[in-house]
Amino acid sequence: MPLNELPKYFGPDTLALMETALENAWRERKNDGGVADATSARRTLARTITALAAVGETDLTKLEKFALHASRAADLVGRPRADGARIAL
Repeated sequence: MPLNELPKYFGPDTLALMETALENAWRERKNDGGVADATSARRTLARTITALAAVGETDLTKLEKFALHASRAADLVGRPRADGARIAL
């Protein structure tokens, strides 16, 4: 769903919460130092926050932490491990 359609599904309070969660998570994600693809990482954060809000999650900390976990995990997929094997889902 395009982000410009979100106001049809979420109220102003939820949208503000989602925006805050995204900006906080993005700030922390950038501080990780090794974001391979910034666009993809931010998109993963936004999708995760949107999915959680869609099922009723309104805890800012949970939105941020779950989104960060998903974004960091997405960065690992396809990277080689120490033994040379690739990480896969």
